[in-house]
Amino acid sequence: MFHKGLWFQHYKQSKYILWALWLVAAFSGFQMYSHANNVVANLEGSLLNNYKFQYYFSADLDTVSVLQLLICIGLPAFLVGFSRSNQSLEYMYAMPVKREHIFVSKWMLGIVHIIGASTFGLLLQLIVIHTTILNNYLTDGVFWVYYLHQLLILCGVFSFSLWLGFIGGSFFSQAAFSVIFLLLPYLLFGLIKEAISLHFFAFGVMKLTDSWVFSQAANRFFENISFPIKLLNISQLINLNSDLQRGGSMEYIESLRLTYYGMMSYLVPLLVTLGSVWGMLRMAVTARNENNGKVLLNNKHRPYLVTGVVVCAFLFGGAVLEGTLGNHYYGSDGTEHGRYVENIAIYYAAALVSAGIGYYSIKKWLGSKQQLRKN
Repeated sequence: MFHKGLWFQHYKQSKYILWALWLVAAFSGFQMYSHANNVVANLEGSLLNNYKFQYYFSADLDTVSVLQLLICIGLPAFLVGFSRSNQSLEYMYAMPVKREHIFVSKWMLGIVHIIGASTFGLLLQLIVIHTTILNNYLTDGVFWVYYLHQLLILCGVFSFSLWLGFIGGSFFSQAAFSVIFLLLPYLLFGLIKEAISLHFFAFGVMKLTDSWVFSQAANRFFENISFPIKLLNISQLINLNSDLQRGGSMEYIESLRLTYYGMMSYLVPLLVTLGSVWGMLRMAVTARNENNGKVLLNNKHRPYLVTGVVVCAFLFGGAVLEGTLGNHYYGSDGTEHGRYVENIAIYYAAALVSAGIGYYSIKKWLGSKQQLRKN
């Protein structure tokens, strides 16, 4: 686990991605400093033109989150998927260390840098807050909450993506599976809602807000399951107090509070991290190598992947084309204009074509091998 040669090999393979994680942390500090300068300029403009200044947090931390998540997906894909594609993982297997230690050392290297870079970013953000005008509008507490979410979510994404290195056999498939599976619960829930509402509308049932499926609670539940989404919308957390002062919807504010302060928001990424490490330790002993460079390491997973792609393509294709071509007119009195029966036909026609395209594409992809040349 603490074999010097292992750590050197892992670092050598992924050093540029690790450095990128620290550069993004520095970029978050730059975003905060730029935001502070914008606040000063807006405040001076309000005094000059005699209008009331109202603070709103506009630092682009959402872009910072996107970059961090991409790095935490790309890092394990390089550590495992790239090693499978260029056959360098077989070299590590020949070293006098247990297989579990190979993967645990990869995990520990990533976690150490995630914690270090996130802490470095927090320190920069707090320094900017305490040395600029932002000290009048922002509190340390909300950035500590942001830091905690950042740590849990990035560690969860990295750990889950690393575990998927035992499912996907190449860099590309491991990275693709990471993005898809992390966002799948929330996106699939949205597609299922679209299909349900379409069928209800076709039979004249237009009021669906009483159903749990269409409630804020259901949306919040699946947003917590697809936990990276919360980090992508982290500005919502920092603007929570501003929304309250501006008299925003209390239902919306309460929903945000539960999303970022509820027990589930912390528990899900923690369980994903622990479950991924446990799964990684179990699968490391019996990891297959004959399918290195292919989409899947184990051919037993092929039927599940094909079925999943076809179902998702069916729902996605139907929702997109029906949303474009369907009749969605409502009368001025709030009643529907006609029934949505025609939309059902559009939906199923588009869904079937999309499912066919999805089936052909995944079968073609499964037959390919992404082999990379060893440096």
